[in-house]
Amino acid sequence: MTNVGAFTPVALDESLVNRIHELARALGVEAGSFLLNDFHSADADLVRQIADGLTLAFVTHCYHHHPRGENVYELMALEEKTAPNTPEAAALEARIEEAAAAQIPFVVSVNRLLEDYYRIRRQLDAQLGLP
Repeated sequence: MTNVGAFTPVALDESLVNRIHELARALGVEAGSFLLNDFHSADADLVRQIADGLTLAFVTHCYHHHPRGENVYELMALEEKTAPNTPEAAALEARIEEAAAAQIPFVVSVNRLLEDYYRIRRQLDAQLGLP
């Protein structure tokens, strides 16, 4: 009797494993995280755990590293409702610039991490036979 949907363990490509490790470190996972293990072979459950672990690490990274401060978009909405060339408008503009200066580097780094995550996730899904 064969197990329908069974997944034969496969050796993960060395470059994929290295990219998983690099992304995991960039996301700040603990040194003892299973994401830093050498995955010589992986079954379907392990591939899913790696994908889920990277997802959780990404969300955790965003939560812990997002610069706390004012929301640029909320400030911009307030600015639109403020009369131009007033002290209130100038104060809002300064707050917008300060908030953007804090958030833009974070957004740029998250975009880079997200691109890496997406490419790795696509390869892991391919290992599972997912489209």
